[in-house]
Amino acid sequence: MKTNEKFKIFYDSVLMPDLKRLDKDRKKVDRRVLLIGLITVALLILESKFIPENAGDWKFMVQPITIVLGFVAISVASKKYRHRFKADIIRKIAAFVDEDLTYEPEGYVSRDEFTNSGIFQKFCEDYKGEDYFKGHIGKTAIEFSELVGRHVTTSGSGSNKKRHYHLVFKGVFMVADFNKDFQGKTVVLPDKAEKLFGKSGQKLQAISERGQLIKLEDPEFEKEFVVYGDDQVEARYLLTPLLMQQIVEFKRKWKTNVYLSFRDSKLYIAIKLSKNLFETRLFKSIVDYAFIYENVHFLILLTAIVDDLNLNNRIWTKS
Repeated sequence: MKTNEKFKIFYDSVLMPDLKRLDKDRKKVDRRVLLIGLITVALLILESKFIPENAGDWKFMVQPITIVLGFVAISVASKKYRHRFKADIIRKIAAFVDEDLTYEPEGYVSRDEFTNSGIFQKFCEDYKGEDYFKGHIGKTAIEFSELVGRHVTTSGSGSNKKRHYHLVFKGVFMVADFNKDFQGKTVVLPDKAEKLFGKSGQKLQAISERGQLIKLEDPEFEKEFVVYGDDQVEARYLLTPLLMQQIVEFKRKWKTNVYLSFRDSKLYIAIKLSKNLFETRLFKSIVDYAFIYENVHFLILLTAIVDDLNLNNRIWTKS
């Protein structure tokens, strides 16, 4: 595990020259963004004054279009700078955390892996991601990225047909190799029913299309999670008392909803997050140790999952 002291040395010797150069670019981008913002506001004022009242629906469409175009222009103006921050800074941070860890700013975990996990039952027709990391932590192969998945439904027909987007998941999704063959599927979900309805919630848990409700003998684990699987014996074999304890501690460490599944010799982990990780900022210097350390802190937390869940323990090896 890399220490704060080691990262400070790395920050001063390796990252500082790139950060100073990028910060000059940021100031140029700030000026462009400010100019676009002022132009957008000026257009909105002019539109409110000079579009006649009898313009009908057109009057109510112009200003939203102007606002959207303003945001698009700001995104285009800052895109190159954001990409260089990720390519120059985040990629080097990834190598610092673990020399075997590779980083692709525009990559993400495949929809096939996301779907195969069985964690979320709604299919995500709208599926996007970024900040893809891949490598080995010790003997464990991992990949993870930020993902946003939405289920799409439609209503109406013809010219009145509309698409509706329903958020399924937003956060970090990880795939880790378990190095052990097992036949079934086991899914570990946040236990919402029992928290809401107490003991009667257990009856609601049993009514599910996910498979058998797996009853385990860890009261702390069962307060936080509900487990479904194809095989009661295999689920208990996978979810050892130690692993259940580690999962509870892991969930409390992240302070958010955590989902897991065991399938095809892999462990899938979904961590619900609203924060967009590994991003730069505007109108404020990036030559700031606290700001940069926030990025390395999240990356260390993610790679530490291997140790948190003891995935390098050779009890899992196929040999």
